Amino acid sequence: MKNAVIYARYSSDKQTEQSIEGQLRVCNEYAERNGLAIVDTYIDRATTGTNDNRPAFQKMLADSDKPVIWDIVLVYAIDRFGRNAIEIAVNKQRLRKNKKTLISATQRTSDNIDGTRNLDGILLENVYIGLAEYYSAELAQKVKRGLKENRSKGLYTGGSLTYGYKVENKHVLIDEDQASVVNEIFNMYANGWMAREIIDYLHSRGISYNGKPFLYNAIYNLLHNKKYIGIYEVNDEVFKNIYPQIVPSELFEIVQRRLIHNKLGQKSKETVFLLKGKVFCGYCGKHINGDSGTSHTGKKKYYYNCANRKKNKNNCKKKAIPKDELEQIVLDMAMDLFTSKVNLDIICDEIMRVHEKNTTEQSVLHLLQAEKAKAEKSMKNILTAIEEGIINATTKSRMIELEAQIDELNAKILAEEYKLQNGIKREDVMEYLTHSVRDLSPHVLIDVMVHRIELYDDEIVVWFNYSDRINPYDPDTDSRDFILREIYSVTVTVKHIVAKKKF
Repeated sequence: MKNAVIYARYSSDKQTEQSIEGQLRVCNEYAERNGLAIVDTYIDRATTGTNDNRPAFQKMLADSDKPVIWDIVLVYAIDRFGRNAIEIAVNKQRLRKNKKTLISATQRTSDNIDGTRNLDGILLENVYIGLAEYYSAELAQKVKRGLKENRSKGLYTGGSLTYGYKVENKHVLIDEDQASVVNEIFNMYANGWMAREIIDYLHSRGISYNGKPFLYNAIYNLLHNKKYIGIYEVNDEVFKNIYPQIVPSELFEIVQRRLIHNKLGQKSKETVFLLKGKVFCGYCGKHINGDSGTSHTGKKKYYYNCANRKKNKNNCKKKAIPKDELEQIVLDMAMDLFTSKVNLDIICDEIMRVHEKNTTEQSVLHLLQAEKAKAEKSMKNILTAIEEGIINATTKSRMIELEAQIDELNAKILAEEYKLQNGIKREDVMEYLTHSVRDLSPHVLIDVMVHRIELYDDEIVVWFNYSDRINPYDPDTDSRDFILREIYSVTVTVKHIVAKKKF
């Protein structure tokens, strides 16, 4: 008598334990008729078969790698084992390697209980697998079609419910208590409140977010959510008949503009503040932000103003400074950096150090080689599937895709190896720093060179280093752009080049 285990699975919460009970009953009856002793069961509940990321399934495969007392995996039908042709073939091959056999209680399979091959079962098994994969794809289309139909009728289709709404009879309605909180948050943000201040205010009033305290993510997700103006976007489609509008459209647009402004940090509606995010008050240590005002002639003027002083003039004595004046001072100091041979040597040495470190590590090359190895492993899995007799439109399409991917990776690896063999030279870097950097736009120059600015009424202190943001790799760039990319990657951590200037 051979020992066997049963693997059972059902797909969704709409199915029940009765599905599992039925599979176990049929499998046990089959085992009794065929002289099999069931020694264990592996069960996945409410788990899809379109991939093999299933806890019980993976445990069964892992156990098959060990010295266990069972020889057979018994399933109700092949589609319980899986609905993906390639993964079925790979996982069957793993069982076979471990001298284990997959048997169906209701369908002919390619292997018999005694380990011999079943010729007509080879053909039938592939038919079952193809039908299972077809059924899965067809079911997905039907589900999508049904969801779209319900949405077109204005019906709620499930999922987490957005704060401010409730559901009755499959229709989304406004929760008046929560909606008033939503409108209050939008108005506060539009009037200049920061997320931290809004959160503190809500906490002080004992207002919670679905039973939990409001956090930053909840505030920002709420402020971005178009459902509050009656727009629901899903699968590149827009539905305007599901969520009733809570927030006035004009208020929503004001908030979106402010969110963009705060995200970019350096931009406002009317102008660009080149230094915003880099300037700090020398007296109180708070951020110095972009600000504006209107003169008696009606002309708009722009300043850098201490956030602490703006909130309460008695908190800080730092005076506002005209935007153009401060930016020109910093730009002049940045350009002066390149007139000093000592500074140029420090910068050049640091660039070469980082470049040589990157060249030694060959991180990009390693990543490309790892990606190629992964693609080659996937190709090997497909070839295993073909050896199992599984070849259809899916396997053919995937094989073509992987072949193209491997060819592309080979080309990138060659390009990277060539780049490593033809690295930059110190004289090239010095030439670039001496001449080409001067042609950079003010925005790029400050972004790359300026680390921090401390501002007093009579003095400015600037820490110059090099941005820790790495410019995206572009194999088509020329040598000058390549040097600039190295400048982007340099970060002086031991010491900064500090420049001071009296007003």
